[in-house]
Parts: sequence; C-alpha cells; structure tokens
Amino acid sequence: MWDMKFFLLFFGLIQALSLPSALSATSKDLAPGVLLEIMGNIYPVDQLPPGCGGILKGVRCADPSYGKFHVISKKEGEVTTSITTFSGPEGVQVTEKSWERGGRVQRAEIENLAIQKRSELEVRDGKVFYKVTDLTDGSTKTSEDDAEENLVVPSTVMAYIKPSFQQLKEGKEVRLKVAVPERRESYTFVMRKHQTGTAADGTEMMVLEMAPSSFIIKALVDPMYFYIKPGTGEMFAFEGRSALRRKQGDSYKEMKVQTAYDYRIKDVVRGVKTL
Repeated sequence: MWDMKFFLLFFGLIQALSLPSALSATSKDLAPGVLLEIMGNIYPVDQLPPGCGGILKGVRCADPSYGKFHVISKKEGEVTTSITTFSGPEGVQVTEKSWERGGRVQRAEIENLAIQKRSELEVRDGKVFYKVTDLTDGSTKTSEDDAEENLVVPSTVMAYIKPSFQQLKEGKEVRLKVAVPERRESYTFVMRKHQTGTAADGTEMMVLEMAPSSFIIKALVDPMYFYIKPGTGEMFAFEGRSALRRKQGDSYKEMKVQTAYDYRIKDVVRGVKTL
C-alpha cells in the first residue's frame, strides 16, 4: 500500500527545484566559485498575509515569511554541486546536497531533522544505491536498483529538463524518474505546461505543472506548480507542498505553501557577459 507521508515528503523536497538558466539577477556580490545563489521566502497558504496575495503574479510580499529557502551551486570540472536548505522559526530543518553532471544526478544526501532521517543516494555502474539512517538510534537501511537515464533527485530536476524547456513551452511533456531517497525508490512524474498569462510587471509568464504519472499517487497528492518567465527561464514562484514542516506541539506537520524567489547568477551560467 502507498504510504502518504513519503509522498508528502517527496513533494515537499521538489520545492528545491531551480532554473539555472534564469537571467534576472546580479552576480557582483557572489562568493568566489559560486555560480548560482537563490533565496526564497516561504508562506503557508493557510496563513498567507493579506498583503501577499500577488506572489504567484510576481508581486513582492513585504510581510515577514514563515520560512526561508536557500540554495548555492558551484561547479568543479563537469560536476555541479548544490546545497539547499529549508529553515523555519526553529532554524535549519532540511538540508539537501546534490552532485550532478550534465543534469544527471551522481550523488545526493538529504538530512531532515523534522523526521530525524538522513537519506543518501549514489549512482554508479548503472545502479542507484540508497542508504537511510535513523538519526535517533543510528540504524540504517540500504537497497539498490537499476539507474534509468532520466533519474533525478528534487534539486536536479530543472538541470535535467533544461534542454527540453522549449518543448515544454510548445506544450509537450517531459517524463522523469524521480528518486525518493527516504523511501529508497523512484517514481515516474510528468512535467507539462499548465497555463500561460501575464505577470504583474507585464511580462509573459508560464505555469508548469508537475504530477505523478500513476493514478494511484495522483489520488494521494495534489500537483505542484512552478511559475516561470519564459523569456529568461526565471522561476519566480512556487505553489505546493514544502519540505519545510510546521511545528505543532511535539510534532511537525506538512503544509502547502507559496514561495517567492530571488536569484544571483554568474555570467557564465547566464551566457551573457556583463560588467
């Protein structure tokens, strides 16, 4: 039987998606060696401040956010390393590290303090190897499976589909095999164009929908939506389950959020030379 909590965990982690081809940010104050930095403000949908109703149209929200999203990417040789964190009122809750080459995941480590698990994944010799450690008692579980060509983890999804971005704009679908390290399995998902429109600044925007291909999983979770400016590739907002959980008493509960993003990107990533 499908376990609901694992799919909520996966859909939350997918919030770590980023578009490294975004063109909208300055790179002058990035640390040496950093190609990309993204900051995000996370707002629970059921506690959205009155002045934050335009996030999905690209309108800035001046109210303090419930949580923070942050990712830094560096490139060494052909491998891009990314470190993503989700922080709430109690501090950093989820940390994901990933290593990818040409959009294909090589390794990943996810530490989730809310559920007290550290999940690891490594791809080698045509196989994917999983290891999950219970942080409360140190016990571990391992498994392995065949590594398919379209295998990704949440933080490498956009790097993988980047070559297919034009196809998405044209209304075609992109299928992915997304690893869920916590469950030591992978599942097929479909990315497609959901709708188009105009952002608050008058520029064109496109909404991408990501949903499982299985009808069984579709019945358990809602799709996620990524708000993109097609002219630059910038993802300026997200709506869906977050990796960040809300503490209620002694436990942490999943929540649906809207997240607004800011980028800082090196010129080499943008493919545009600036001062």
